[in-house]
Amino acid sequence: MTGIDAMHTWRELSRRLRVANETLEPVLRTVGIGSAADFEVLELLTRSPGGELPQRKVHEAVGLSQSGSSRLVTRLERSGLLRRTASEIDARAALLKITESGRDLVAKHRDAYEQHVRHELTVLSNDLPFLRDAGDPKRHPDPTEPARAAQEAVGEGPANEAVSDGGLLQFGESLLSLASGAITVADAIHVRDALEPLVLIEAAQYRTEQDIVDCEQILATMAGLLGDGKAFYFADWSLHHRLAAVCRNKLLRQIYESLLFTLEQHVDTVVPTDGLRDYLRRRLVVHTEIIDAVASGKADRVREAAHSHAITGIAAHVAVSD
Repeated sequence: MTGIDAMHTWRELSRRLRVANETLEPVLRTVGIGSAADFEVLELLTRSPGGELPQRKVHEAVGLSQSGSSRLVTRLERSGLLRRTASEIDARAALLKITESGRDLVAKHRDAYEQHVRHELTVLSNDLPFLRDAGDPKRHPDPTEPARAAQEAVGEGPANEAVSDGGLLQFGESLLSLASGAITVADAIHVRDALEPLVLIEAAQYRTEQDIVDCEQILATMAGLLGDGKAFYFADWSLHHRLAAVCRNKLLRQIYESLLFTLEQHVDTVVPTDGLRDYLRRRLVVHTEIIDAVASGKADRVREAAHSHAITGIAAHVAVSD
């Protein structure tokens, strides 16, 4: 990620996420939901114990200001989709509880909403190589040919040379066999490593005891998968999904998880090698240190753990011959 115009790339990512939300909102309004944020609040409440949460936690989770959160809650309350009451613990704090109408609405439209989100994440993931090159002041790729730009960016030679879409990708000291999208996966790993410290610092700031318990359970699962490289990495990535879920920066969480989806969608298998088991054992130690650092809440420990986690040698792409 060196040598790119980071602000340009960040603005483009932000713009695309904003446009994706805007395309969904007209559909939501036809079923009585004013915005994507409205639906996300209702969906969040359905996942909460008893269907209720303090209003403060709700507006932090969806990234709204206090005034924006207040207007949203008023709108949903008038529509009969949630109720606002005083907390029994702190009478000064507002408690939001979803109504049966709110639950019915979420249940009816959750699948369509999730399908839309997954589509947008896939599009964003596939465009990551182009977004990177578009922000590189030293390069001027044809914007109508992102695949050409991606090939040139990773040193695969002139765009008119044949390049296998699948292949082997060096992943630390292991090799991933990819059915397709090797160039996209390599770029996704680069960007994920860059975002890792931000995700882990947010996780350390907002984690609960239950978050840490859940992560430790995934670590235990990973410990039992040292003999199965693919299963180990998918458990590894589920751990990072769980950490990302703690983040309150909505944009960071969406981008980071889209990168994990890219890895999960393209990996066919992990090539068995003599040193794979030992390498996976070392990765387990690294991830254990990450969870310990997040649990400590200390930023210095988190940054050190994030640095240890970064994958090296990720740009080595070897085409698979028939």
